[in-house]
Amino acid sequence: MAAADFIKKLAPGAQKVYKKYNVLASLVIAQGCLESGFGSSGLSQQANNLFGIKGTYNGKYVLMWTSEQDKKGNVTRIQAKFRKYPSYAESLADLGSLYTRLSRYKDVVGEKDYKKATAAVSKAGYATDINYATKLNSIIFTYKLTQYDTFEDLPEEPSDPETPTKPTYPSKEYQGKDVELNDGLPTDIDFRQLHVSSKDGKELVEIVGAVLELQDDTTGKKSFTFTLLRTEDNGTEFDLLVPGNILYLDEKVYNHQKYYITDIELDQSRKNVLQKKVTANHVYTVLLVNDRVEEKTSKKLNIKEALDIALADTPFQYVLKEKETAFDTVDQDGFGEKNRIELMDQIVDDYEIELDVNNYVIYVYKKMGRVVDYTFDSRYNMPGFKLKINDQNTSTRAWGYGAEKKAKKSDSTSPDTKTNEDEKEKEPEYEFEPILYIHPDEEKFLIEGKPRWGEPIRDDTVKKASNMVSALKKHVNPYPDVVVEAEFQYIYEPELLGIEEDFWKGDTIHVIADTANGITFEDDVRLVSITYNPLNPYDSPKMTFANFRKDIQDYQVSQARQIKQQKRYIDQLMRTLN
Repeated sequence: MAAADFIKKLAPGAQKVYKKYNVLASLVIAQGCLESGFGSSGLSQQANNLFGIKGTYNGKYVLMWTSEQDKKGNVTRIQAKFRKYPSYAESLADLGSLYTRLSRYKDVVGEKDYKKATAAVSKAGYATDINYATKLNSIIFTYKLTQYDTFEDLPEEPSDPETPTKPTYPSKEYQGKDVELNDGLPTDIDFRQLHVSSKDGKELVEIVGAVLELQDDTTGKKSFTFTLLRTEDNGTEFDLLVPGNILYLDEKVYNHQKYYITDIELDQSRKNVLQKKVTANHVYTVLLVNDRVEEKTSKKLNIKEALDIALADTPFQYVLKEKETAFDTVDQDGFGEKNRIELMDQIVDDYEIELDVNNYVIYVYKKMGRVVDYTFDSRYNMPGFKLKINDQNTSTRAWGYGAEKKAKKSDSTSPDTKTNEDEKEKEPEYEFEPILYIHPDEEKFLIEGKPRWGEPIRDDTVKKASNMVSALKKHVNPYPDVVVEAEFQYIYEPELLGIEEDFWKGDTIHVIADTANGITFEDDVRLVSITYNPLNPYDSPKMTFANFRKDIQDYQVSQARQIKQQKRYIDQLMRTLN
C-alpha cells in the first residue's frame, strides 16, 4: 500500500483518538506509519497491530520476533506476545486508551506541540530506539500530518460501532486439568528425588548427593540452593546445570515441582576441584516476574476478579480452599500496571490471604494449616531457640494522606497583581480530607498518658477515603513484635508415633523453651516459614513462627504464668536433689 493511501486510511480513526483521548492525530498516524512500515509489517497484516503493542487484547495475541535496543544502541532479538485486533479501528483506539491509562504517558495527553509529544512518548519508554522521536518528527513533517490535528468535521457519534477496549478476564479457577511436565519423570516415587532437564525436555538426569536448602513460606514463592561437586560419574548432570534449564524436585508435600535455574556460581578455587553453586526459583515466581499487567482497574474487586486479572494469559489456575464469601472484597484504585508477581504479592496483602503452590495450581487460603498435636521441646527435639520481642516500632495512631487534587490553571490573575498572601505556599488540597486513624485499644498502650504516633501514610495513588482507612488499619500496630525462631531435630521414638501428628507450614504447634532455671518460653505458635532439605526426611530444618500480636495484658498474664511455672520447676528440682 502506498504511503499516502495508508495515511488516508488511518486519518479518520486517528482523529477519533484525538477527539476522545486528547492525543494528537499526527502523532498517532506517524507511529502507525513507523511501527507498521506503512501497513507492510507482518504484525499489522497478521494481527491488525499498527503500533507494536505487546501483550493480549481480549485474550488474543500473536508471537513475533522483535529487536530490543539498550541505551548504548546494542540490539537483541527476542520473541514476544503482541496484541491481535479485529481491525485497525481497535488498534487505534487501544493506543489512545493506553496513553490515558498509564501514568508515564501523562505528558503525551493534551500536548498540542507534536515535537514535544513525540519527545514525551520517547522519554516514557514506548520504544527502545534511541532515535524514535526524530523518526516520528520526520514522518510528520514529510507527510504534513499536522493537517489532521483537528476533529471539527467528525460526526458527534462514530459512524461505525467501536469494540470495547476494556479487556475481559476469563476465570482462572482450576478445572482439574494439569499442565504437562516432562514425561520422563518417574511415576512411582519411593523416596524423594531431584532431576535436571534441558529446556526442550529431551535430556533428563537424576542428581544424586546434593544437599538442598529449600525456603518455603505462605506467600507461594519457593526457591532452593545446593552445591554439586564435579566427579567422574556426574558429568552429564553437572553440565546440564546452566541458567534456564529446569530442575524437578520432590518436596515434602508435592512431587515433581518445577524450578528454573536462575543463577550459577562456578568455583575452581582449589586445584582439580570444580563445583557449582546452583540457585533455582519455582516456576510460579519465574513466569510471573517476567510478565506484566499493563491495564489498570479502579473498582471493587472480589478475590476471584483480582486473581483473574493477575493470572490472565498465564498457565496458572487457582483453587479457593474456603467459600468465596470468606474472602474480603477490596475497593481497588489503580489495580495493575505491575509485573504479575508484584500484583500477586499485592493480592496477598490486600485480601490477607495465604498461598500454597503445586506447579501451575495455586491453592488460596484465608489461613492455611491447623492446630496439631506436636511439641517442640528444648530438652528433647529443639536444640536451637530464639525469641525476639521488639516494642520500638509500635504505634497507636497515624495520619493518612491520599492523592492531591490537580491544580487548576488561573487566567484571571497576572503575576504582577498577586498579593503577598497569594505568594505564600498554599497547603495542598487532597481528593479527600486527611484521615487520622486511632487504634481501638490505644488506651492500653499509652506512654505516660500520651499516644504513640506512627509515620504518616502519603500515597498519591489512593483517591478514596475507604482505601486509606484500610491501609491505616494495617499500618497502625500497638502490639509488640514477637518472633520465634527454632531449630528442629527429628528423633525416632516408636512410643510417640501414634500420638504426635505430622506438621507443616501454616500449622500451629506447642513450643517449650526450658533451661536449668526453668521455662523461659511456652506457647502455641504458628509455622509460617521453613528452610529444609526435602531429600533428607531426617534433616534438621530451620523454622520461623508467626509474628503474632497479643493484647499487652494477655502478654503480662503469660509472663506471670511462666514465672509460676519456673518456680514450680525449681521447687520440684530441689525436692529431687534432697
